Amino acid sequence: MSPSTSDTKVKLCLFGLGRMGGVRLRSLKFVTERFDLVAAVETKPGAEEEAKKILPPTTKFFSDPEEAFQKSGAQAVLISTATATHAPLILRALELGFHVMCEKPIAVDVQVTREVVEAAKAKPHLQFLVPFCRRFDDSYRSAKRLVESGSLGKIHAVESTCLDQQDPTGFFVTFSAQSGGIFLDMGVHDIDIGRFFLDVTKGLTNPKKQVNKVFALGQQAVYGDLKKYGDADNGWGLVEFANGKILTLHVGRTLKNGFEGGTKVYGTNGYAVIAGNSNQDRVEIRDEHGVRTTTTPDAFALYDKSFVNDLNDFANAILDGKPLSVTAADALEAAKIGSALQHSFRTGVPVYFDDEGYPILTTPVTNGANGVH
Repeated sequence: MSPSTSDTKVKLCLFGLGRMGGVRLRSLKFVTERFDLVAAVETKPGAEEEAKKILPPTTKFFSDPEEAFQKSGAQAVLISTATATHAPLILRALELGFHVMCEKPIAVDVQVTREVVEAAKAKPHLQFLVPFCRRFDDSYRSAKRLVESGSLGKIHAVESTCLDQQDPTGFFVTFSAQSGGIFLDMGVHDIDIGRFFLDVTKGLTNPKKQVNKVFALGQQAVYGDLKKYGDADNGWGLVEFANGKILTLHVGRTLKNGFEGGTKVYGTNGYAVIAGNSNQDRVEIRDEHGVRTTTTPDAFALYDKSFVNDLNDFANAILDGKPLSVTAADALEAAKIGSALQHSFRTGVPVYFDDEGYPILTTPVTNGANGVH
């Protein structure tokens, strides 16, 4: 069944009512003039009763994704499900003619990501958005305008961090088996924002090759069980782009004070610091302990407006024909770099990129044995 069309609102079906789906459901309340949430899907047994409590009364509930595709009456889908389901759902949605917005990553495998991106390119009349939240944050957008004005001079390097608060449940330890690892799961945000500021598609002798090489280090500072998954709770990455610009990133899951995410953009005339202090508000407590503030608890709090701005971006593309702020190619490039960094961490050696722009993921032999660090 072909999706319906609308001139005033996007008829949307939300896939997934878990943690990220809940964030999206709250964000949709701020964009009701652009979206009509006609349906929602959750495959977990018993989800229908909970869905009745949180969904608008006019929103249809489906437990079967295929039934939702056929009967929801939507023209667009927002996929906020488990990572392993992203690619199959995207491909099916595109096949049936739906516009697609999907949380990162498209997939943990670069080849699968490439296949999905190619499928989206083959349907240019359909909008496909993978929204990296920092691109939609007002402060990052302000910094981008500063960069484009030239007041910082020539931008040559970016440092970026994404540091989660410790999770006493250790959920992400077992999740690591399907997340692709810390550099792909978390690091793609820093990778994408680095690409955003460094203009990595310009100054290339080979337009297919945006990256020369990457190198990564990591550790299990708190969560030792990550070692068996070839993963880390803190990771540091270095990316050399083909135009000579540099990105460094630190991703981690061991903070005690809350979530911190910040970026420094270095130019020849000065540098910009974005979210240098990830404060929850502007309140300072000054007492016998000194001066202190409250840190945001998680990325959803720090980038709360981003989850509204990206929905508007998606609607503007569908309803008004405006270009998306992030392309499918951006998502693929971030995935390639994230996979390369994870591989470098696991093998302990740099990963180089070939002339087609893909990481060469060979497994080195050190002292007669493959090394996982």
